[in-house]
Amino acid sequence: MTPYFERDGIVIYHGRAEDVLPTLEAGSVDMVFTSPPYNLGNTTAGGAAPLGHYTVNDRLGGRGNRLGKWSGGSLASGYGEHGDALPHPDYVAWQQAILRDSWRLLSNRGAIFYNHKPRILGGRLITPFEYLPPELATAVRQVVIWARAGGVNFSPAFYMPTHEWLVVIARAAWRLRERAASGVGDVWKVAQESGTAHPAPFPLALPARAIETAAPRSVLDPFMGSGTTLRAALDAGVSAIGIEVEERWCEHAARRLDQMTMAL
Repeated sequence: MTPYFERDGIVIYHGRAEDVLPTLEAGSVDMVFTSPPYNLGNTTAGGAAPLGHYTVNDRLGGRGNRLGKWSGGSLASGYGEHGDALPHPDYVAWQQAILRDSWRLLSNRGAIFYNHKPRILGGRLITPFEYLPPELATAVRQVVIWARAGGVNFSPAFYMPTHEWLVVIARAAWRLRERAASGVGDVWKVAQESGTAHPAPFPLALPARAIETAAPRSVLDPFMGSGTTLRAALDAGVSAIGIEVEERWCEHAARRLDQMTMAL
């Protein structure tokens, strides 16, 4: 597959992760750092009586004003190419397939950092563990908590979420850069991004901290978005691959990275 962008060890592919990942060489990356679409289009506003007015297949745009920032907002109709409203079993199957192929691409010293969040769906807690293939359950090394600066999803069905997970799925030989790197702890207090072009970015500090402490030689992000993981890799002098289905974000990331490489 021809890259959309390639410069100074940074490569971007325009396509769906499930189509591009099988074309990459097994064992070729030391870190997968990614945050997939969260399937917010099937949010049920808690789903517990008396809030069970919506089914998991209802789209966000038609649910009134009970969904905080998601009601009629930038993610109400998905991301463009991706509607972000799969039936829950289909979403689970999709994520498991992506993680299986990501695992295949890891070197024997590699790890996946899988950013997702616990959520209430149909009155039941869904954790990111549900998206993992069963065979990878024993490879979970740790859950790092991303403690955000507050939240906006108010609901009488549950306490407002103010954190997300980084599930670390690691090969047996995976280690941090050095013993002292462990001192960053397993709760990362990082404010979420605001005022950005992309509707659902994660902060640069998240992949930057993972790269700094684990010292990978190469990084992959199958859901690249605006290129934050690749920016963190470039800052650290590490090669990286990004995959993105939406061409406008490929172009955005390419411009962002091209300007940085020219400035080096």
